[in-house]
Amino acid sequence: MTLFALLRRQFRHSRWPSVLLASIVLVVSALLCAWPRAVDAMYTADLQQSVSNLAGSQQAIRAFGSASPPDADFNQPMEESENEGQTARALERIRTDLAQPLGSALGDGRWIAMGLGSPVISPLPDRIRELVLNYAVDLQVLEHIEVIEGTLPGPPPDEIGGDPIELLLSEDSAEAAKWTVGEEGSVRVRLSATIRERENIPSEQRVVLSGIYKAIDPGAEYWSLNNTLLSAAEEYDPDTGTAVNATAFISPRAFLITRLAAEQQQTSYWYPMATEALTARTAPQVEAQLREFLGTPQSVPAAFVPGPTVVFGSETPDAIAEATQRAASTNQILALLASGPLGVCLATAALAVRLLIERRRQALALVSARGASEWQVRGSLALDGLILAVPAAALGALAAILLVPVPFAVGHVGWAVAAAFVPAALMALQHRRGDDARDDLAPFTRNRWRLSAEGAVVVLAVVATTLLFQRGIAQGTLEYGEVDALLSATPLLIALAVCVLVLRLYPVPLAWFARARRRQPGLIGFLGATRAVRSPGAGLVPVLALIVGLAVVLFSGVLLSTFRAGVGDAAQADVGADLRIQGPPFTTQEVAAIGEVDGVTSVAPVTDLSRLRAEVRGETKDVNLLTTDPSAMRGVQEGLAGAFPPSLLAALEEPTSDGALPVVVSPVLELEPGTAVELRYRGTTIDLEVVGVGSENTVFTPAAEWMLVGQDAINSVEERTFQPSVILTDLGEDADPQAVMGAVEDITGPQILLQTPDQNVERTLGSASGFGLQLGLWAVIVSMVLLCSLTIVMTSVVNTPARNRLISLLRTLGFPPRRDGALMLWELGPIAAAAILAGTALGLVLPLIILDSIDLSAFTGGEDEPALAINPLLVLALVAGFMVVVLASLAAAVAAGRRQRLAAVLRMTDS
Repeated sequence: MTLFALLRRQFRHSRWPSVLLASIVLVVSALLCAWPRAVDAMYTADLQQSVSNLAGSQQAIRAFGSASPPDADFNQPMEESENEGQTARALERIRTDLAQPLGSALGDGRWIAMGLGSPVISPLPDRIRELVLNYAVDLQVLEHIEVIEGTLPGPPPDEIGGDPIELLLSEDSAEAAKWTVGEEGSVRVRLSATIRERENIPSEQRVVLSGIYKAIDPGAEYWSLNNTLLSAAEEYDPDTGTAVNATAFISPRAFLITRLAAEQQQTSYWYPMATEALTARTAPQVEAQLREFLGTPQSVPAAFVPGPTVVFGSETPDAIAEATQRAASTNQILALLASGPLGVCLATAALAVRLLIERRRQALALVSARGASEWQVRGSLALDGLILAVPAAALGALAAILLVPVPFAVGHVGWAVAAAFVPAALMALQHRRGDDARDDLAPFTRNRWRLSAEGAVVVLAVVATTLLFQRGIAQGTLEYGEVDALLSATPLLIALAVCVLVLRLYPVPLAWFARARRRQPGLIGFLGATRAVRSPGAGLVPVLALIVGLAVVLFSGVLLSTFRAGVGDAAQADVGADLRIQGPPFTTQEVAAIGEVDGVTSVAPVTDLSRLRAEVRGETKDVNLLTTDPSAMRGVQEGLAGAFPPSLLAALEEPTSDGALPVVVSPVLELEPGTAVELRYRGTTIDLEVVGVGSENTVFTPAAEWMLVGQDAINSVEERTFQPSVILTDLGEDADPQAVMGAVEDITGPQILLQTPDQNVERTLGSASGFGLQLGLWAVIVSMVLLCSLTIVMTSVVNTPARNRLISLLRTLGFPPRRDGALMLWELGPIAAAAILAGTALGLVLPLIILDSIDLSAFTGGEDEPALAINPLLVLALVAGFMVVVLASLAAAVAAGRRQRLAAVLRMTDS
């Protein structure tokens, strides 16, 4: 007989155990291969999303120079300009000299030259007290704008003081400056009188508005980088009028003249970030290379030689680092949770191997009797395991590669390769030559090897738990893809220790029950309890599966509820109210109208009184002075997570001992309560006293150096009208946030930012990292439930030979077939009940041990680690669902066992 025919015959003899073992290897290898690939896919999506969410000015790699490019770069008309010249070549050289993959992640270099600070001296439009022009040249501006009135700026005059220089303003800037196409003005030429007299240069240069444009795509990165080109800065004074600072495009050739009218020159250089080039494999390198690039001065050409050096800056490396930390945390959390399912998978594979060996025991005994050595028998079993497992593992890995399409890495298949050798090792180790003794008659507590193994498990669990308390998961030191193996295995080690405890303790009440039933009528109770004490199911495997399964399910549920609660708290702390309104200063009438919107119960405006100078013990500090109504703020933020401390708001309403105004300050100012402060305010000096210290980051202002004073207190110094830029709004329980936001936009106009906590929650939960973490937790829950169900059924199948021997004996003594199910229920019922009780307790205790070592703040978006949150409904639903699956599996095992034919049972012997 050929080797192939022999293997085929052997496979047919033990077909279903072989298929079961191969199926387990296939599924496990697929999951082990899909896991790192799925984390890579989540990391890549989160990475690109995080960088894309940055404003253009934060995302781009940008630098500023205080000199203009060489004059030759401006020698082209506006309508035919191209990004060529010395500056463009220098930017391209800088990019091509970068190491890969950073060079590929950056787009083509761009630049804009600007002349800043050119006041119009005459004539000024009505109610415009000051009009300051800035001049901009961008050789590629026509890609971003559309002229809606007038024409593009034409060539400049031949000499200074000749024909007017033509300007192109945005629609918003022209409206703010109250200029129309064709309107002229004059600007001062900033040359000394001596030079002007010597060169016969006029002191003024006329300018004219030749056209008005609008942005083709106002949301493009270009306008975030150059927002002054799209809208003018306005400062309104009800007494003197409005001061306007507007930036106009000019013909490139005109820049050589207008820079003589500007107070200073500035050139902006930038590279756009190609977010699609950021992947899980390239991101760490890009971050490291980008940080090195940002710290290195770069030479750029200028109108003078040698040209200046500039240093590029960007917030992209920080966004990459945050995404990397989230991915590393996700990988570590999933590894922590996966240790349980992997342990159960190993136990399930051991059951399948045991079943397979039982089917081949007679053949193995015959081979041994014919002279085969122990190593030869074990080697043949290992070969059988490889023949079954290697193709299954390859198919599983291939399926994972096809289902999760990310760039291939050797590390993706490492665990799948290891899974292919597990069955071979188990088959070689589980074979016992000539061992026909009954395990159920062996002493339950006298096996020294078992005692050693149990002691080692308990010691390892204690050591791992101690390390977990001492250093946690050490997330700050883990690189992406790394896993702290010992700490990740802590849940499994603790579960194994609990299994040892259950296996040692649960026979005690059963033995008592068996002794009580010994002298009472009825065989089932006594026999079932006695068998459960002597041979508890299949030993450790079902106990491990049920305890680990329920513990991991509950732990995942608690982690899920803690994450979602943390997201909600972080969203409330970030918004600061049911609705946060931010925009240009709002008038008193607008604030009153917002307060009367249907659904709004109260409002708390916050006014920034500008940046002022404070003096503390001879030291000068620049601070942003904020004011609000403390009582209204307490009412708006009542019950919100991360609310400004009510005690500090109350302190703003209490008088101080020396009559100074009470203020709460940022910790950045390093001022202790009771410190006296002198503040320059509207031409006078007022005395302040620090009554409390808040947190550095507050919803009131993006500034880090701030002071908060009550409205009534600051009004006692000088009565004034407040124009807040932030309005925190409290909504009624039945209010529709969308309807309220629509009404607010009708009052203030669309140029405002509206935020609600629900929007932040939806954005966080829907992000790649948030969705990936939740999906991973639910995948762990489902996989554990299925594994436990499979383990129960397989345990029943493994127990079939011993059970059939007992039933055959009982049948000869007249035991009725209808009682077979009750006897089978005793096999797994007691151990299942004990394991479920222990698993529930462990699942509720495990979060208290481990959650303090898991960093969820990277996912929630909050500054602080979210507190443990247990959702009772979710916990009850998970426990109930798990018990339903276990009961259904027990019922299926009992039903399958009762289908034994009488003839098959009667043929069983004790051999």
